[in-house]
Amino acid sequence: MNDLMNGITALQTTFQQVKNLAKGPGATKLIALKPLLESSSLELEKEFNRMLGILQPGVRQKAKRKLLGQRLKWPFQKADVEQILQLLERHKSALILAMNSDQM
Repeated sequence: MNDLMNGITALQTTFQQVKNLAKGPGATKLIALKPLLESSSLELEKEFNRMLGILQPGVRQKAKRKLLGQRLKWPFQKADVEQILQLLERHKSALILAMNSDQM
């Protein structure tokens, strides 16, 4: 779980830096970054919403758990977390490369 939180935090920091650049005075020179920022934002928002859906079960699922007396457990398997971390790292790397490319 710590790896997942660290990955999310690192990407969030990178995104904030990128947004600051995209709004800054040299924003017109960011040819590679702007389209990547938009596509990454959409894909990551979709993934975060999927994760929230898993982490915040609906009313029916909560009622089922209560009736069945199931204990709460981490809803992701190790492979799921690794896949999410790879997605986060891929986007972070792409954003960093685009920032470097645009600043040359």
